[in-house]
Amino acid sequence: MVIRVLEPELYAQFSALRDRSVGDIMQEPVVASQDSTISQIIGLMDKHDAYTVFIDFNGRIASINMRDILEYRDIDHAKPSMVGKIVPPLARTQRIGYAARIMGEYRLRALPVVEDGRIVGQITSDAILRMVNAYGIDNVSAGDIMTPNPIIVDADSKIASARGIMIRHKIDHLPVVNDGKVAGILTSRHLLIALKPPESSKGKADIISNKTRMMDLKVSGLFDKHIVASEPNESVKSIVSKMIDNRVAYTFVTVGEELQGIITHRDVVGLLQEMVREEIPLYIVGLPEDPFDAELAKSKFATLVRLMRKVVHDLSEARCNIKIKDMGGERRRYEVKVNIVTLSDTMSYTANGYDLAMIFDQISDSFKKRIAHRENRGKGDAKGRSRKGRESIRYKVDFYTLP
Repeated sequence: MVIRVLEPELYAQFSALRDRSVGDIMQEPVVASQDSTISQIIGLMDKHDAYTVFIDFNGRIASINMRDILEYRDIDHAKPSMVGKIVPPLARTQRIGYAARIMGEYRLRALPVVEDGRIVGQITSDAILRMVNAYGIDNVSAGDIMTPNPIIVDADSKIASARGIMIRHKIDHLPVVNDGKVAGILTSRHLLIALKPPESSKGKADIISNKTRMMDLKVSGLFDKHIVASEPNESVKSIVSKMIDNRVAYTFVTVGEELQGIITHRDVVGLLQEMVREEIPLYIVGLPEDPFDAELAKSKFATLVRLMRKVVHDLSEARCNIKIKDMGGERRRYEVKVNIVTLSDTMSYTANGYDLAMIFDQISDSFKKRIAHRENRGKGDAKGRSRKGRESIRYKVDFYTLP
């Protein structure tokens, strides 16, 4: 995952917006029930002009967006519980900078606002754009935030090919080129509405036949020929105004007829995402794709390292490796290994289980015991012998909870 690092001057310009509360721009959420079909969810998206729908799965909030549905091979028979991703809920009082970071890192366009266990609102990339537009910053240009050399698709390509590109690169917008010139835009919304499973059909064979025909169609029969474009030196305010006025989530950046780049909601939201700074290098390998579990792992790991720094003053580096084993259904078993590197030794701990939060708590307890043991041993070492070299201590903890 690549996150753009803003220049300090550019980052500072949006501090006032970053510090505002989520409740300031909260909107009505689009919510579906657990027993909704994917076809019904797509219908809700179409009706409310929404990219994201939320579902409450017994207290955990799942987000289902258009790209999630496209990524699923058999959307005709998919269940929401299989397609959706659990996302971190927001409170009204949390900072927009925090929400923007979560949205930017996990390519989300909306997050739920939850109170007393209920979804009471949402914060969307569209609401953030409108806030940026009202703020009126004119000295940040398209060239500062655009994604250069965007992936394109030929007008003669099949829909199946375009869908594959979107899935592989986790994008929602494809510039369409015809005879070497930009002819329009193809979005995940175009594909999803076209591939929407019919609520009533003659049977499974009829659904498969209809879907196969759609996938074999050319992009030229589906893309939008209306192009929203900006110049490299246009201000962010002008760009955002164009997106809002045209009700789109992108703008091309062009010089004449030449495509230079593309700007989407995600690029604008990235201006507001808060920076997370740690005084020592922290590395996490194998973060879960689920945004909720990924944020949980990062938060727990950072808390663990801060705890260690209080007692281990020569701590120089911390590494975390997460392995996930799919046990079938919704069961996932995690193995988490944490290495704490100091100037004199390396402490290594591994824990396994089904509950990621409990795994990190168990590792934290193991570290506390290790530190207490080392301090007691140091007090009792009357001869003052020093340890040489590096030592590696491994605590292996295995525990189970209900998934």
